[in-house]
Amino acid sequence: MGVTMHIIDKQMIARSFGQAASTYDSVAHFQRWTGERLLEKLPQIKPELILDLGCGTGFFSTHLKRLFPQSSYIGMDLSEQMAVYAQSHHAENRNWLVGDAEALPLADHSIDLVFSSLAIQWCSDLPLLMKEIKRVLKPNGCFVFSTLLDGSLKELKAAWSVLDDKQHVNDFYSFDDHQIALKSADFEIIELNEESKALSYHKLTDLMKELKKLGAHNLNSDRSTVLMGKDKLAVLIAEYEKFRQHNDILPASYQILWGVVKKA
Repeated sequence: MGVTMHIIDKQMIARSFGQAASTYDSVAHFQRWTGERLLEKLPQIKPELILDLGCGTGFFSTHLKRLFPQSSYIGMDLSEQMAVYAQSHHAENRNWLVGDAEALPLADHSIDLVFSSLAIQWCSDLPLLMKEIKRVLKPNGCFVFSTLLDGSLKELKAAWSVLDDKQHVNDFYSFDDHQIALKSADFEIIELNEESKALSYHKLTDLMKELKKLGAHNLNSDRSTVLMGKDKLAVLIAEYEKFRQHNDILPASYQILWGVVKKA
């Protein structure tokens, strides 16, 4: 059994997140929770060089520098605008790169720790990604990551499916896809766990606005490019209302994968 392949437009992803650089941190509550949980999973090591893969606004650079004050830090993002924003807000003792995780602009065996929170879901070739990360890691180097799995935003996907058969919600890889890719790269798996988390909203439009401010709205290459009219939005809202819970909250479900792996 192979890994399911997703067609992802990297330029569109970079542009979307870059445009959201100035608004991202204002709504990134789930992203901060996930990153903080991931920090707790870091192994007891003393890395000389850390790569923050998909660093975004550089928010977690401060945490990583506090945990590893003697380490050198590289923050890398696909979006140049994000990297520029990160540099302007976290300039001291940090280096910033623009690059693709599937073609890392780094030397073989150069990194001790790769930290990546909610970034690798935007990669199209998981086996290639894992091989690239293993390539740049030193022997015994660690890759610690969180990512989204298939089943994330299932309520939004179900609501949209009533309206048409177009792509409106991002696709994500499965747990098995990640496990296969990690094994194909011959990583030693220390931890690989799936967790469900539901966020709460009062209105569907609150969720939609949040995704837009994050730059994380529909980024699949086969997405619908037709603007949504008021009538269609009303139907979408009505369909999403079917998920409203007894406490008068609308859920948005996420499936999170936590991974801690080591290069032999």
